[in-house]
Amino acid sequence: MLRPKALHHVALTVADMDKTLHFYQALGFTLLRTSGPDADGVRSAVLRIGEQELNVFHKLALVPDDAENRPGMHHYCLDMDAESMDDLVAELGEAGLCIVRGPVKRRDGISAFVHDPDGVRVELRIGQ
Repeated sequence: MLRPKALHHVALTVADMDKTLHFYQALGFTLLRTSGPDADGVRSAVLRIGEQELNVFHKLALVPDDAENRPGMHHYCLDMDAESMDDLVAELGEAGLCIVRGPVKRRDGISAFVHDPDGVRVELRIGQ
């Protein structure tokens, strides 16, 4: 039986590397490294949150077809270290990030959702 222990990394293809790096660093991610553009015009970056990584890739002229209905990732969830949802909401506001849904009560906590610059939904969860 497979026994995954934790999410290691998620990879995203993004339309604007600089906006994406700003967004995730504002959320508290640490930028580990960047590279490129390579011979194909691809830039990449690796960000870390806790023990997990977020890898982002950008290729010149990449434009999402439909921000709401394109194929790809629906959302991913981050467990947040905050005393309360009110504190998290305040911290998001201080970082210039807007909540697009929530807070939403869940059976095991409460969540708020933000969008990254390419419209990927990021669930920010505080467990009970």
